[in-house]
Amino acid sequence: MEKLTRSLALKHLKKYSQYAQNQDWSRWYSRVAPLKGERTAKILFDYKDRKAKLLDLGCGTGLTLGVLAKHFPDSTGCDIGEEEVKASKELLKILGIKSPVVFYDGKRLPFGDSTFDIVTSIEVIEHVSHPDMMVKEIRRVLKPDGILHITTANKWWPIEPHYHLPFLSYLPKNLANLYLKLSKKGLLYDINLPSYGRFYREVNTYFNIEDITLKVIKKYKKYGLDKERGSLISFIGSMLNLTNCKILDYILVRLSLGWLFVAEPRK
Repeated sequence: MEKLTRSLALKHLKKYSQYAQNQDWSRWYSRVAPLKGERTAKILFDYKDRKAKLLDLGCGTGLTLGVLAKHFPDSTGCDIGEEEVKASKELLKILGIKSPVVFYDGKRLPFGDSTFDIVTSIEVIEHVSHPDMMVKEIRRVLKPDGILHITTANKWWPIEPHYHLPFLSYLPKNLANLYLKLSKKGLLYDINLPSYGRFYREVNTYFNIEDITLKVIKKYKKYGLDKERGSLISFIGSMLNLTNCKILDYILVRLSLGWLFVAEPRK
């Protein structure tokens, strides 16, 4: 099997990503994507073993799936975009991975009830028109003892993570679209980043949530977050390990760049 390298990720992003015209983002994400995939796998191994049947929902261009499928051979990718399905299939073929990638109509997942041990949804929910429908469908296809690993970025983080523009996610859509056009980084801002409260409520309706955001930061070396995010995360993680203040933890979670939940289906 070929390894997902930074150069391969960059070439793939330039060919398929809707954000590819933002060259700074492409260079940054091509470095981060393989590390993010490894971090996700390490988190999942805290809960399941490599025999688990995994669905990567919203697999996009396949960069995370390309890493996860090497750790969890019984993996499937799924996306609502035909171009994304094509991109994921192409990347998996290059990597020598035979996991299927299927199209999803955005309403009902094309799988039976209680099919998967794991569903991953990595920074997908902010792109979804009806998140409640998606989360409900995830619960349906998960086994009763399965887990959902779902993440998103913070609406109130000063630098918007997809375009790396200050305060972009703060703006009304018409102003955000104009800002994108003037910056020459895009034409339409169709992303709906949530606040912490909104994200929690969307998932909590159908799942019992374990917020592992600070756990991963505190154990940044175990999860490779220092390599992925740099010295600032290492500093914050070290400081958190020296303190035991629930109020500080509460504040830091809500000020975080994004959030990582592991969730179990409600009975």
